Amino acid sequence: MNLDVFSLKGKVAIVTGATGVLGGAMARGLAAAGAQVGILGRRAETAQQVAAEIEAEGG
Repeated sequence: MNLDVFSLKGKVAIVTGATGVLGGAMARGLAAAGAQVGILGRRAETAQQVAAEIEAEGG
């Protein structure tokens, strides 16, 4: 299956609420699709964890 139609390469996404379950999943999904992702959330420690997970997955 060709997933190029879902490519977000060259795009930037800002995800608010990225320290929550849904926001974190959205941030990971956008990064997996090729977007550069900025994350915001109320819990700095959790935001750092989400960022580390995205980086570990190649985002």
